[in-house]
Amino acid sequence: MTYDAQEVGIQTGKPVELFTFTRGDQVNRFTSADRDVNLPPLFTATAIQRTNIEASQELSRSSITITVPRNNPVADLYRIVPPSQPILVQVQQYHDGDGALVGVWAGRIMGVLFAGAKAEMTCEPVFTSIKRQGLRRAYQRQCPHVLYGPECGLDRAAFKLSTTVTSSSGLTVTPASGVSTQVNGFFAGGYLEYIANGWFERRFITSHTGAVLTLATIPLGLSNGQAIDVYRGCDHTLDMCA
Repeated sequence: MTYDAQEVGIQTGKPVELFTFTRGDQVNRFTSADRDVNLPPLFTATAIQRTNIEASQELSRSSITITVPRNNPVADLYRIVPPSQPILVQVQQYHDGDGALVGVWAGRIMGVLFAGAKAEMTCEPVFTSIKRQGLRRAYQRQCPHVLYGPECGLDRAAFKLSTTVTSSSGLTVTPASGVSTQVNGFFAGGYLEYIANGWFERRFITSHTGAVLTLATIPLGLSNGQAIDVYRGCDHTLDMCA
């Protein structure tokens, strides 16, 4: 029996939903079924549910909320600060015994609300990013380009310092070498990158004094001796650009 035939059937339908969360190269897969589903790939059975998808002409109204246990590994990434990279969400569905897989929703996580033993992920559809109005460039004294972005033109590899962490406390990080040899503020406006628990993380550097870097948000998972990449900052003035 086809997917459509079971979908419209009153008693024949056995819907199973599959949820795929993607962040860079990392993928987490869950299913609402009472057992793991190996298509392949493998989808792990867990307590997961979503709100209904509203069918309307307003694409922004098709946002959904996905509810999972508080200790879900994807929700846990938002426990203190949001992750550096957006987490994409794909919802698929099939009927048990059918095998016909269809996509029902795609988008990304905008935020997570922790309530008791549950975590509620607010997700917006992928189409909303298409509808957003782009920035209109106006006259300004400072450079409007994103540092190391396509329009900036700088090769970020030429301004990268690869080192390790000597100490980390709160928002401050002390790299083992290379930072103290530069003038104060050399790395301010840049960023620090590292891998924690298999996830890529990036933190903006707000200030640089001596051997100490101060970050905008807490570097979760960063430990002493860990490898990091530090990129020189820019104040977006014409003199700095030159």
